[in-house]
Amino acid sequence: MERRGEIAAAIRLAQQARQLAQAQADAESEATALNVLTYAHIRLGHYDQAEQFSHLALSLAGEESQARADALLNLGICAGETNNLDVLEEFTRQAADLSRQIGYDRALVRSLHTLSCMVYMPRGQFALSLAMDEEGLKIAQERGLQELTWGPLLTMSWVHWLSGQGAMALARLEELRSVISPRSLGDGYWHFIHASLALEAGDVERARELFSQTLSIAEVNGIAENLFLARLGMSRLNHFLQDAPTAQAWANDALAVAERMGYYHLQGQALIERARAAWALGNLAEAESDLHAAIARLAPQRLDFDLAAAWLLLAALHHQQGQAEAAADWREAASRLVQGGFVVLAERERTLAFPLIAAGLSSRDKAIVKTSAVLLEHLQRVPPAPLKITTLGGWRIWVRGGEVDSGVLRQRRSGELLGLLLIAPGRAISFDQVSEALWPDKDLAAAQALFHHATSTLRRALEPDLPDKFPSRYLEVSDGQVRLYLPPASTVDYETFAAHYHRKEWAEALACYGGEFLPQYRYADWAISHRQWLAQDHQQALLEMAKAWLSEGRFSEALKACREILAVEAWHEQAVLLGMQACIGLGDRPGALRLYKALERRLYNELGVEPQIELQAIYYSLVRK
Repeated sequence: MERRGEIAAAIRLAQQARQLAQAQADAESEATALNVLTYAHIRLGHYDQAEQFSHLALSLAGEESQARADALLNLGICAGETNNLDVLEEFTRQAADLSRQIGYDRALVRSLHTLSCMVYMPRGQFALSLAMDEEGLKIAQERGLQELTWGPLLTMSWVHWLSGQGAMALARLEELRSVISPRSLGDGYWHFIHASLALEAGDVERARELFSQTLSIAEVNGIAENLFLARLGMSRLNHFLQDAPTAQAWANDALAVAERMGYYHLQGQALIERARAAWALGNLAEAESDLHAAIARLAPQRLDFDLAAAWLLLAALHHQQGQAEAAADWREAASRLVQGGFVVLAERERTLAFPLIAAGLSSRDKAIVKTSAVLLEHLQRVPPAPLKITTLGGWRIWVRGGEVDSGVLRQRRSGELLGLLLIAPGRAISFDQVSEALWPDKDLAAAQALFHHATSTLRRALEPDLPDKFPSRYLEVSDGQVRLYLPPASTVDYETFAAHYHRKEWAEALACYGGEFLPQYRYADWAISHRQWLAQDHQQALLEMAKAWLSEGRFSEALKACREILAVEAWHEQAVLLGMQACIGLGDRPGALRLYKALERRLYNELGVEPQIELQAIYYSLVRK
């Protein structure tokens, strides 16, 4: 019942079990029932009651019993959620050691997971967090404890999300989906992480849907963690939508839940979100106060990931106001980002972090310059946001859900440079090749200047918030060549079309084809052959789908596909043949005759030949009717 999120029912049944154990004077069974009661109360955020039950269970349990291991583990969880991670770690390690000693796999998996999700993950020790949960997951799977696999899978997906590994997070979430119950704690977390990934990708509608479902789940199960996450998510969503008053209201709600729980880590996260909302509303003193309060709650437990985020926001807030303490705040933030391995935060908060890095590099303080330079070096290793590139029918490029200004691509031939890079082997092309394609009549000096202008403009189009002289993570210009880097999860529509085409997935290929390849460069020599083979493949896909639709009796769709081919290549005999067969299927004899006569006239006038025999046979059979 607890796993399904039905906490009240779980408590009622555990109380009945305890009463039965007491009636039978069975101390070990009573300790077991108390442990179940404890865990249910933890889920509701009733930590005082949970701790009392845990100590009572510990007093009843045998020295080397399963009930003792569970009681130690529950005491650890209570300590962690009432802001004492050192005590949490001590009790949980005791529980893990006892579990190994007595062969109690269930508590061992839970202990490893607790260390992962309540000690290492909050402190930003992501490698240790993953190691603990990977061991716990392996034990659970090998021992047939499938109901315990959700915890490790959940925390691993969370860690991958925080560390900027979105694809790995989604893979773990896919595994998690099959082992969680609807409306459970895990279900709430699943929707929250999925929503957060969607929001970072700029898919606002998907994020809105998932955060709303997180809220619905939380209201049904009443689990404190889910109630908090739902409100935190809604605050972040509304901040993204630039609705600061609503974001602030949800952050206040999240803080109220965290304060009822007494859990400083969650309070710190809620205060950070409320500070963002206050900043957006122009209430800078309130934002500063909330960030200082967040740091005060996070620092004693060394919750380094969220501390780094809070210091980064504080430094950006002071920098924006030109305050003297901005430099010291930035030194603190940058050091935490580098030392903790949290540089991905600088990428996520690029509009705040990049100006700070630029200012730090020009600081008179050598320590700040050095720290900023090291951070920038580390930032170069963080993959930028994926690009979604559309070329079929014309340029459209999206990054983080926002569309790149296509007008910039019309400036200084930067769009043509991008087109050249996309179709070049390895997406790299030499200066000489660019010069020959774009400025064949210019001398070397002029071509080099134009090349510099084109690369700079393209860099600005793809990363408009990148400060001057910052190295681009999409473009690399060195050793006489320029290279385009597309991060993982990037897509280029003509490549997707080609992949479907080669797999003979005709319908999927057609769905990708939005028109001819970069029509704005219709007369550019470099684009002609690429455009032609894509057009030919598109015609073939249409032809194959027309055949399939004919075989299925879908004559209208088949005729439409044939007419699409003929609009481009009027003497395409196979398209006429299939089109005539589709007309016959529709009972449109005149339509079939018109298709034939149009082809016959064009072939005679332009090539001096007649249609193929098969076409003639169909035509004369129709004429004789």
